[in-house]
Amino acid sequence: MKPSSLLLRSLATAALFVLFASCSENLDSSGVCAVLCPPIGGEVQNVTLDAVVLDTTVPALSGLGTEPGLLLASRGDTLDTRVIIRFDSLPTRFTPSGDTAQAISSVDSAYVQLRIDTLSIKGPGPVTIEAYDVDTAANDTSTAAVLALFRPDRFISSQAFARADLKDTVRYYISNAAVLAKAQNNAPLRIGLRATGPESSQMRIISTEGGAAPVLSFRATPDTATKPLTVSPFSRTPAGESIAAAHLTDYTVIAKSPPPASPSTLAVGGLPPRRVYIRFNIPATIIDSATVVRATLLLNQLPNAALDPADTVLILPALVLAGKAVTDPSKAAQIVADVALDTIRVKPGDSGLTQVELARAFTVWRTQSPDTTARAIVLKTLSEGNSPLEIRFSSSEDVLALRPRLRISYTSRVPLGLP
Repeated sequence: MKPSSLLLRSLATAALFVLFASCSENLDSSGVCAVLCPPIGGEVQNVTLDAVVLDTTVPALSGLGTEPGLLLASRGDTLDTRVIIRFDSLPTRFTPSGDTAQAISSVDSAYVQLRIDTLSIKGPGPVTIEAYDVDTAANDTSTAAVLALFRPDRFISSQAFARADLKDTVRYYISNAAVLAKAQNNAPLRIGLRATGPESSQMRIISTEGGAAPVLSFRATPDTATKPLTVSPFSRTPAGESIAAAHLTDYTVIAKSPPPASPSTLAVGGLPPRRVYIRFNIPATIIDSATVVRATLLLNQLPNAALDPADTVLILPALVLAGKAVTDPSKAAQIVADVALDTIRVKPGDSGLTQVELARAFTVWRTQSPDTTARAIVLKTLSEGNSPLEIRFSSSEDVLALRPRLRISYTSRVPLGLP
């Protein structure tokens, strides 16, 4: 190619780039972009609306035992949580090395292997973990009935751990006699763990739902040539409810938790876990006839110093998919889909303005009729059910300046196609 031709082509390409750039920078689409850029509706308009028609705190009804982690905590008068692990089907026979199967008559080196989320550990000092027999004929979901079994006559064993001993995998040794008695009587072994010690402690044990279930291991003979037996968590109850029984193979019981927020405050997270449900009334002219460039929910955070006020909590906005036939916010708040690309990072002890981006929700609402689907969102924590930390916000019952508001930046609908 001749140098002159190359120069002309380069100049033409540069001119075209500048022309396109000028179009992208001017929403008014006037001047030199009148031909190449179709009109897109003028300047961006900004409006702040008192669009919240209902905001309330609701329970996170995910169900007992559905969490990916088991919270074991002892934090004085503020927080006390226990862990329940069920082994309802123990082996009654084993095969010695080089021999035939026979009934189990002894148990040696019994332990439960626990997988620990080491990043969740709190407390610098040693911790003692006590084990109790929590097998009961009472209601499986009765917290009071289970907690009443953490008493001396139900004690199985205890083991002390220095802070350095709490690795990602821990062997918790339990009474050989207790395992043998359950195996010989074909009875369920249901273990309740409680943390004690001179200082506060907290840790998260990975659950069955988290993909690394606790595992019981023991030898049916002192002969090390015979492989140990391993047992995975299993629950026979509630009878006839296989899904609920699967969740109850391991779960957390709350003995004590921080005081809840006032009824007029919006609370996210905590134990028991809670969500915030917010329903909007947005003008149809914005939903149907405009392009929303940005939509931000403005919330006033209230400080909560009850527990770890400087720790970070991740909050995720979710779009409510429930139709208007679901009138109970507690139920509607469980039928959701995530709408945000990023989580919101907040600390319980913080206060002031918190911004929640909701532009993606408007894209969905434009395709839905307000007569059939409520324009509502839910705020939930990513550690729902696994963390006691709670974030609080002012509700629509607060003074006008602190109530939730919706700030929207929009322009006329952008037409598609070529001019």
